Amino acid sequence: MKKSRLFLTGILGIALVFGTALASCATFSSVGGTADPHGLISSANVVSSGAEVIGSYGVILGLLDSGYEGYVAAVNQAEEAGKTVTSVTTSYFGFYTKVTAYAK
Repeated sequence: MKKSRLFLTGILGIALVFGTALASCATFSSVGGTADPHGLISSANVVSSGAEVIGSYGVILGLLDSGYEGYVAAVNQAEEAGKTVTSVTTSYFGFYTKVTAYAK
């Protein structure tokens, strides 16, 4: 009985960790100035359909940005050229967030 209870507790623990990890992945897209949340298996890639990647940057642990200056310059340049800019933001377990901009 004790081994069975320990086994069940272990399985529930693994399920909890796995479920939390999957739930902590989030994707957001922007179209027309709105931020749209998506699920883990999402259709956020529809904003990039027929568009060109113009820039991206990452945020590590919510503390450090990597490549943000280039991202802003690319977005500003695309907007000045009259292109429509959309973005997709994906958060990986709260440790790393990647933002990618697309222009049509």
